Amino acid sequence: MEREVFDLIKAFDSIIIARHKNPDLDAYGSQFGLYYALKAKYPEKRIYAIGDTNSQNFFQDLDEVDDELKANSLIFVLDTVASQMLNESDYKKHKKLVLIDHHQNLPDIDYDYYIRDVESSSTAEIVANFLGSLGIEITKESARALYIGIIGDTGRFLYNSTSPKTLYTAANLLEKEINIQEIHDLIYLETLESKQIKNLFFKSIKLTRKKVAYSKNTKDFLEKHNLETNFVSRGLISQMAGIKEIPIWANFTYDKVNDKILCEFRSRNYPVLEVAKNHGGGGHLLACGCSVKTWDEVDIIIKELNNLIKR
Repeated sequence: MEREVFDLIKAFDSIIIARHKNPDLDAYGSQFGLYYALKAKYPEKRIYAIGDTNSQNFFQDLDEVDDELKANSLIFVLDTVASQMLNESDYKKHKKLVLIDHHQNLPDIDYDYYIRDVESSSTAEIVANFLGSLGIEITKESARALYIGIIGDTGRFLYNSTSPKTLYTAANLLEKEINIQEIHDLIYLETLESKQIKNLFFKSIKLTRKKVAYSKNTKDFLEKHNLETNFVSRGLISQMAGIKEIPIWANFTYDKVNDKILCEFRSRNYPVLEVAKNHGGGGHLLACGCSVKTWDEVDIIIKELNNLIKR
């Protein structure tokens, strides 16, 4: 299949690279990793990276592309196959559509080719090996992006998704002489104010009877502290991790742009993915999410997470 996709890359004059909305480091890393490699390989082609942006964009501004160009282009969608996670305008109009993803849920959108590897730690890992298999050079700029994607989804190689192949892929990227100290400082160095916000967030955490930890981050909370939705939703959920008494933790954050509530679920041992799927979401068995419209639905989700624990 990789060779067939390679033939498409060679055939199309315009290539558009999209990924899920509210992007995390893997979404950005896989997107720009592919983008920089293809730009270097095919300087004569029109290649674009599109989508929304947030504070985790450590790369460049995204492109604006009109519908007419999309309708005549090869479009890649990375790091999701769920329509709920996509801006419809990013992928609906296309000549050919290729999906690349590592999550467990199956596509609910039409596509031409689907490169899937649920054993990979990240979509960035898949993209790195995809480029390598085709003999497309991974430039230093591309390697930096792909490395950022991999460390984002592996928690700097701490999660069980890290495999020997993951480390081998990362080692190959380091051969490009990327500055990992600079990368880690860029992503993980924090201000005093950020630490204080995390302390405030931790104090807001509640527990169910079976010790499911959760936080409801309302519109008022975000506005009072001038916080970005993505920072709270994805960036603060880890504050509930690594606590012996807490087997499942969830973060619910109001998204004012879409007037929805973003739901993030994590667990050490319990299959929280089934709860995400119940509400139109997806992801990994122990790390996943969805979005819902009301806080009443959030309360239903909390009960479902609680019911996963049989004791």
